[in-house]
Amino acid sequence: MSENIGKRIRELRLKKGITQEELGKELGMTAQGISKWERGATPDTLLLPKIAEVLGVSIDYLFGKETDPGLDVAIVRELSSMEESEAFKRAFQLCWNIEMGVTGKNAMKNNFTSEIVEALEEDETGSDYFSRIIYDGGLVSARLNKNARYFFFMPEPEGSISEYLGSTGEMTEIFSVLSDSRILEILKYLYSRKNIPVSIDLISKHTNLNKNETIDCMTKLTDKKFVNCSEIETNQGIIKAYTYDRELSVLPLLIYAKELQSEKYFGFVMLTKRDKPLIN
Repeated sequence: MSENIGKRIRELRLKKGITQEELGKELGMTAQGISKWERGATPDTLLLPKIAEVLGVSIDYLFGKETDPGLDVAIVRELSSMEESEAFKRAFQLCWNIEMGVTGKNAMKNNFTSEIVEALEEDETGSDYFSRIIYDGGLVSARLNKNARYFFFMPEPEGSISEYLGSTGEMTEIFSVLSDSRILEILKYLYSRKNIPVSIDLISKHTNLNKNETIDCMTKLTDKKFVNCSEIETNQGIIKAYTYDRELSVLPLLIYAKELQSEKYFGFVMLTKRDKPLIN
């Protein structure tokens, strides 16, 4: 029975792409201890729940009483068992592993991506490392920075990418709104606070805009549905209050705008293998 457990621990560790030392660190053990398990020694019963949690399986699976849950289920189990901040960090590492996998570069997977992410923790230069993969099967764009990391992955759509861009006129309207420095100041203020209703007077106070300018900007933002407008009855009468609505669309756009201006731009994985145009 112990040999079966050790065999499954080894299989799961390799599938997860971590070394014996890395697994031992997660479990508070040495690499030698992990090696003994994988060669037939029996893990302490009290450690079984933690082993199953780290490897993303059930205890029953370790004992051979349950079939392999598959990668999808294993990822869900692993991430859902973590604290929120750790889950996000781990998910980002998985994104990098996914990127390395679609490139087909065997030398650039497993603990390689973990080492890159960990190395950034020691980086004090503030440099940006970017990855771009442009294949017929889809597009990947990622940024590695000590304090800012994100990942964009888009499989090639069945139709044309141009269908997702909208018309030139529609895009021009969006960018004309966001090109207004007053509106950008308002958005930065709104995003810097909790998403609770805020009045025109409070927006004016914190952005140093006069009331008429603020009303004009908020009208434009409401028209484009970047913010929601509601009415609140007060002792002074009915006033309008605003909450941001589409920050998960606008904020990444603003972050990408900053990326385009980056002076410390280092290509990390830059691969192009696309026979068709970007917009087809």
